[in-house]
Amino acid sequence: MKKKIGIGIVIFLILLIIVGIITNYADSGRVSTGHEPKYCIKVVSNDGSKVTYWGLGYKVIRYVGVSPNEPYENNIGTKMGSWFMDYELPKSNTIEIEYEGQTITITDMKDIGTIENILLNSKYDGEICDGINTHKIVLNNEVYYIKESCKEIQKGDKQATISAEDLELINNIISKMNKEQGKNENYFYGKIIEATNKYIIVEPNKEEKVRESSDKISIGLEENSDVVYMIGTNVKITYDGTIMESYPAQVNGAKIEVKSAENFEILFYDKHPMESYKIYTILDKSETYKYDYTIYGYDGSVNIRIDGKDYSLKEALLQNKITMEEIISKANQDEKDGKIKADMYKDGGSMEYHYENYTIIKCHTIDGNRDVYIGTKDLKLNDVI
Repeated sequence: MKKKIGIGIVIFLILLIIVGIITNYADSGRVSTGHEPKYCIKVVSNDGSKVTYWGLGYKVIRYVGVSPNEPYENNIGTKMGSWFMDYELPKSNTIEIEYEGQTITITDMKDIGTIENILLNSKYDGEICDGINTHKIVLNNEVYYIKESCKEIQKGDKQATISAEDLELINNIISKMNKEQGKNENYFYGKIIEATNKYIIVEPNKEEKVRESSDKISIGLEENSDVVYMIGTNVKITYDGTIMESYPAQVNGAKIEVKSAENFEILFYDKHPMESYKIYTILDKSETYKYDYTIYGYDGSVNIRIDGKDYSLKEALLQNKITMEEIISKANQDEKDGKIKADMYKDGGSMEYHYENYTIIKCHTIDGNRDVYIGTKDLKLNDVI
């Protein structure tokens, strides 16, 4: 009797092994083509991110949402092995940081180590620095402020000294990542021709490639957006590369910037050939609805180079190729970056921006003068008003 029981157990085990081999073979074929194993008990983790399939002598581990339609040998989210196999997703060699409102992905291990060591391992002690040029960095949900003027990192109400070398490293890494992200951006320039609180419609500039798809692009605004865009405003639209073939066409993941061109520079030539007076009108406020002030030249002609093409300043402004606000904004940024010298007057806030061979004056007087003057490098406010 015992002998028969022993033989029965052996036969049963042999059958289990045979069934295990058959089901293993069948399920490996299914898994390798992206399908769920069929001859297994399915167990889902508490958070739903990991599924384990228990078969006869084997198991399959799949991480939900990680390339589910890829063959498992090429898919880091799925692995098949014995019951004793343990499989965890490999840790990513990337981190994301938010820098001044922009998310930057860093993949270089050296760069990751630099950012983490400088920010996460700093010892914070002392009073908060009141320096300027503050940059906000968010890493792993922690908020840091880099204050270049006093070379310190602030976290909450504490701060740590940062070396000039570390500060330069951080700025270089972030600058490099910004440039890498920019290479893959899809964007176009255009003019707003219709605007509501839910969407805007933009007419791309004639030279933009996106016009091959449509001469009108609709961009949805965030729900309950309180931003009001004016018809005629020049904008830069950055999107994910997808264009939906409706009319007007639509783009995904759009970022809207009030901007006319990527690169521009003022070209000033001494002695205006058409005027006998030093001060002359470039664009009177009565010639356009866009400006409530007049733009003057002083003792020279004023052109502008936009993305490699030269225009008279008046032509560029009237054709919406650039705005005076963008020119002044760039001057403010150039002063902040230390590229030029700027002086502010105590007359309400008039500004002089001194470039190498010309000066821009933006009036902002108490009596309401908002005119702009562009002239020689030694031009002063008292020369024109």
